Amino acid sequence: MEYLVLVIVVIIFLIGKGIYDKKKYKHRIRRMLSEEFGTVSDEEYSAEKLKSLQCYYRAVKREAYDIDDITWNDLELDELFMVMNRTVSAMGEEYLYAMLRQPQFDETEMKERERLISFFLKQEKTRIDVQEALYQIGKQRKYSVYESMNYIKNIKRESNLSHFLAIVLLLGSLVFAVLKPAIGVIAAVVVVSYNLTSYMKRRGELDAYLSSVIHLIRLLYATEDVTKLSIPELSSYTARMKALNRHFTSFKRNFWIIGSKKPTGSMMDMIVSYLRMLFHIDLIKFNGMLKIYDKHVNELNELYEVVGYLDALCAAASFRALLGEGDYCVPELLSGNEPIYEAEGLYHPLLESPVPNSIRTSRSVLLTGSNASGKSTFLKSVAMGALLAQTIHTVPAKMYRASCFQILSSMALRDNMQGNESYFIVEIKSLKRMFEAAKAPVCTLCFVDEVLRGTNTVERIAASREVLSGIAKSGRTICFAATHDIELTYLLDQDCDNYHFEETVTDDMVEFDYLLHEGRATSRNAIKLLRMLGYPAEVIERAEASAEHFLQTGEWK
Repeated sequence: MEYLVLVIVVIIFLIGKGIYDKKKYKHRIRRMLSEEFGTVSDEEYSAEKLKSLQCYYRAVKREAYDIDDITWNDLELDELFMVMNRTVSAMGEEYLYAMLRQPQFDETEMKERERLISFFLKQEKTRIDVQEALYQIGKQRKYSVYESMNYIKNIKRESNLSHFLAIVLLLGSLVFAVLKPAIGVIAAVVVVSYNLTSYMKRRGELDAYLSSVIHLIRLLYATEDVTKLSIPELSSYTARMKALNRHFTSFKRNFWIIGSKKPTGSMMDMIVSYLRMLFHIDLIKFNGMLKIYDKHVNELNELYEVVGYLDALCAAASFRALLGEGDYCVPELLSGNEPIYEAEGLYHPLLESPVPNSIRTSRSVLLTGSNASGKSTFLKSVAMGALLAQTIHTVPAKMYRASCFQILSSMALRDNMQGNESYFIVEIKSLKRMFEAAKAPVCTLCFVDEVLRGTNTVERIAASREVLSGIAKSGRTICFAATHDIELTYLLDQDCDNYHFEETVTDDMVEFDYLLHEGRATSRNAIKLLRMLGYPAEVIERAEASAEHFLQTGEWK
C-alpha cells in the first residue's frame, strides 16, 4: 500500500510539475517576444547556416528580376538579413531570405504586405499571440527545413520488423530479470545496449529528416493554434491553414512519439526521450508517417509558405520598430516605363551613425570624390532603399518615391582564381549583364563602383564612356556610377547628372561631411594629403604644377 501511495504522489508531482513548467515557459516566451521586438538579433550564423537559408529561395528562384549573387554580395545583404531576422520559425527565416532576393512589381502584393506589416506593428498582443504559436516550430542550426522536407521522398523505406523485435527483446529481458535476476539483469543490460546502439545508428542516418518531421509536426500544431486565435485580419490565411491541416489528422496523432509539440526542457520531455531510445517508438511512427507525406507533400509546401510569409512580415514589422518612428517611410511605388528615383533623408540602415542624403533623378548619375568620402556608402544606400521598398515596403528615409526596378550592381568584384579569370575579365562580364538587363520590359536600377578599374587610364576612360552611355541611353535605366576619372563627367555630361562628395583638408586632419553635393568634384585634396603626411615640398610643388598644366591643356608634362 505504501508503494502505491508513493507512486501516486510521484505521478501527481510529475503532472503538477508539467503544468507549472508549461505556464512558466509560456510566460517566458511571451516576455521574450515582447522584449526582442524592434531589436537586433544576437543569433550566430555559420557559413553552413547561411547556405541552408538559401535552399527555399533556390527552389522558387525566378528567371529574371531577382537579386543575383553579385549584387547580394556587393550590398552585403547577408548583414542586412541578420539584422532584420526576427523571425521565430525555420520557415519564417527561410522565407524572409527569399523575400529579400525577390523585389516585387505587383501593386496588389505590396499593398497586402503593407497591411500585414502595419497590423503586426500596431497590434502587439495579437502579434505576440501569432508569434507564440509559430515559435513552437523552432529553427534549424544546420539544415534547411524546406530542403529536408522535400528530400524525405528520397529516403529508402524500411520495415518496422527490427524495431518491433527490439521492443520484444527488451520486455522479455525485463521479465527474465525478475524471474532470474542473476542472468536476467545481464541479458537486460545487453538488450538495452543493443537498442541504444541500433537506435543511435539509425537516428544518425535519419537525423536531418527526422528533425524535419518534428518541425512538420510542430508546423501543423502551430497553424492549428493560429486558427484558434480567430483573428479577422488574418482570416484568409487561417482559413487556408485549416483546409490544409485537414489532410494531416493522422499525421499529427500521437505527435509526442516523434517530438514535443512545444519543447520546454521539462522532466517529462527527458523521460519521453529515454523511451524513444529504448523502444524505438519514434522510428516506428516515422515510417508510418511517410505514407501520408507521399500523398500530401504539395499541401505541406503550401503550409510552409503561408507560415513563412506571416513570420517574415512580423520580422519586417520588427525592422520598422528598430528603425524607429520618423526614421522610415512607406514608399510610393510608381508604375510605367519611365524610371524615377526620388528620396529625401535616405540613409544606410546598417550604419551606427549614418548621414542622410537626398536625391531626385530620372537619368543616370556620376559620383565623384576622394576615397572614403562616402561614394560607396551612398550607392549602397540608394540600392537598399529600392530593395527594401519592393520587398518589405519600408525605406530608411523621410520620403521615397520611385519606379519599380530590377536591381543590379558591380561594386566589390575580385579575381576568379578557380575560373582563371583576371579582375578585368570578371568586371566586363559583370557590366555586360547590366547591358542585357537594360533590355528588359521593366525599369532597371544599377550601380557601378569605379567602372573598369582593372585596365589602363586611356582605355578605361574610353571604354567607360561607351559602357555608361550605352546603359544610360537604354531608356528605362538609371545607373549610379562612382569614378575618380573627372574626364568622364565632361564626356558624359549629356547622359548623366553629376554629383560629388567632398572633404576638408587642414594642416593635420581630413574631415568628411558625407553629404551629397551637386556638380562634379573640383577639389585637389590628394596632393594636400601629401603635404599633411610630410612629403618634401619639391614633390608637392611639382605635383601641383603638373596637375594644373593638365587641367589647362589636357596634356601631361
